[in-house]
Amino acid sequence: MRRLGTLWWVVLAILILIFLLLRLPASLLGSVLEGQSGGKLQLVAAEGTIWQGSAQPVLQGAALAERLSWNWQPKALLQGKLGYQIKLDQGSALLNVGLRSLELRDANLGLPAAPLLQLDNRSKAYGLAGQLQLSTGRFVWQAGKPEGQLLLDWRNAASSLVPAVQPLGDYRATLSPAGERWQLQLTTLGGPLQLSGQGSWDAKQGLQAEVGLKAANGSEGLLAPFLSQVGAGAPDSERRLRFNFR
Repeated sequence: MRRLGTLWWVVLAILILIFLLLRLPASLLGSVLEGQSGGKLQLVAAEGTIWQGSAQPVLQGAALAERLSWNWQPKALLQGKLGYQIKLDQGSALLNVGLRSLELRDANLGLPAAPLLQLDNRSKAYGLAGQLQLSTGRFVWQAGKPEGQLLLDWRNAASSLVPAVQPLGDYRATLSPAGERWQLQLTTLGGPLQLSGQGSWDAKQGLQAEVGLKAANGSEGLLAPFLSQVGAGAPDSERRLRFNFR
């Protein structure tokens, strides 16, 4: 019997490796995310592979969506990146990950606000809820330099401290490039609670921001229980909060 040459063994080994890579289970992706997040983010009931699959994203025991699905986009390899189309219950986006780069394109994703706002101990006491809507045409972090703009809307914001005021309002956080940082601008789209603020984010310093909270005319009495938790002051005065997340 004729023995196979070295080249054939190399080709066979490559084919086996490709087969194994293509069959990597989706649960492996969940293990990576859980490890990187310190156990806070999990992918429950994962199905499929790391290339094409779905799972339920759960943050600290609270579901972020009924289902998250992902589908590998091979054409991104032409740019030296791993590309995925991701879909949630509400919306979709294209995610490209490269060496020292992260790109989000054509994104319009909806998430419940409560699980994310519970991550910070300071916000837990307010019982915040609502719906977050993330959108961008192109948002890039390339070798430490930002490009593009990202919008994060907080719709139907609510607090358990003032159940009689539902919603508190609608708000928008805008991230725009500023040198090697992202500049943050917070504005009120409407509602009895007026929010405004600004800040910045970069990989080294994290997020630094200052936010002002004030009751709209005629809402001072209704919002007093909420604003008194933020800080002391007259019912119509503005309270200021400073954040520094690393």
